[in-house]
Amino acid sequence: MAGSHDYVALEWVRGEIEDTLKQAQQALEAYADNMEDSSRLRFCLNYLHQVHGTLQMVEFYGAALLAEEMEKLATAMLNNAVAHPEECVEVLMRGILQLPNYLERLQSSHRDMPVVLLPLLNDLRASRGEGLLSDTSLFTPNLAPLKVTPPKGVNLRLHDDRVIQQLRKLRQMYQYALINIIREQNLEEHYGYLDKVVVRLARLCKDTAQGQLWTIASVFIDALANGAIELSSATKHLLSQLDKRIKKLIDENIDILVQPAPEDLVKHLLYYIARSGYDTAAARALREAYGLDAALPSEEEVDEARQQLAGPDKSAMGSVVQALNEELARIKDQLDLFVRGEFRDNKDLEELIPGLVQVSNTMAVLGLGVPEKSLMTRFACWKKSSVARSRPMTGSSWISPVPCCMWRPPCPALPMNIRLRKPNTPTTAPFHASRSPRPTRQ
Repeated sequence: MAGSHDYVALEWVRGEIEDTLKQAQQALEAYADNMEDSSRLRFCLNYLHQVHGTLQMVEFYGAALLAEEMEKLATAMLNNAVAHPEECVEVLMRGILQLPNYLERLQSSHRDMPVVLLPLLNDLRASRGEGLLSDTSLFTPNLAPLKVTPPKGVNLRLHDDRVIQQLRKLRQMYQYALINIIREQNLEEHYGYLDKVVVRLARLCKDTAQGQLWTIASVFIDALANGAIELSSATKHLLSQLDKRIKKLIDENIDILVQPAPEDLVKHLLYYIARSGYDTAAARALREAYGLDAALPSEEEVDEARQQLAGPDKSAMGSVVQALNEELARIKDQLDLFVRGEFRDNKDLEELIPGLVQVSNTMAVLGLGVPEKSLMTRFACWKKSSVARSRPMTGSSWISPVPCCMWRPPCPALPMNIRLRKPNTPTTAPFHASRSPRPTRQ
């Protein structure tokens, strides 16, 4: 799947997608201000539908899945099929804001990693009462090796009654070993029996999609036997599924070798192999053939990508920093006027405090911890000196612009009319590029 992505096409449509998402954001903001007016929500839904269709066209699974979940949530909201509409607005807005970031990262890294979106996808699904996804469901290996063109006459291999009898004996051995493994008795011995069976099946089904399945199963069982994969309820279930596949070889022997392999079972087996990091020649061959490293990034890669995803995109960040610097310039001008004034009343300084606190909170939200701390420390010293001397320290040079390059994205900057539920969110909202600063609604 990873090799089929068209990044040139994404570059062509990305601008259109981002413009449409901005329209969806504006419509959702209008709906948040007046939730009795469902027409705004309908506009938002239409915009999301356009985005979903475009992303399906360029075949980026992760981005298209996010757009699909947003569209489904907006539909549920429009049909009054959600329990907590205000929370749904917040989650939907988060999706609208984070999708451009995902596309930006996708364009620069050339890696579609749907697992990065898993927390957001599950928030969207939970908001409409849908079951949650797992990282297994977002695992997208390259399944091209399964598209095997079998050689002519391959079906004849299983037309011989002696071969069918052999298959029945192999299944009996497999079932005997499986029962003991489920009971976790003499594991080493019975893993050996399973391995013998699947190796024989891989040879019998060579050059077919079924043969690919048994080759993968052999690595899976080997990883289990060596402790690289944990023996759990889920892995025991997969071993039971393999038993059913042996039965299918017997029951459908006429044409089973020209049938496709079961993709769901293959994906689950590959997922455990990829996650295990099992390192043998056979495992490395599978890892390369099915693109497992790209399909299942490391936890460090996922964490880093999620941090990048959580912040505003570059254009939004530029607007926020510009608004922040404008507010700092306004405060600096007021201080200069105060210092140069003939009559000074330190009570006038109190008028500057709300603006400075708001600037400080915005810096904290944007990850500008160093300048935020410096600003408030200098202001505290300045205020203390002013009270002690009944006149402020000369000048306001301690207020300086914030360079955009200092920003790092720790969390999303939601529009101010969308409520935040996180307990550590500042009570004073960050500046929004398109609005004048005002307190968050409580």
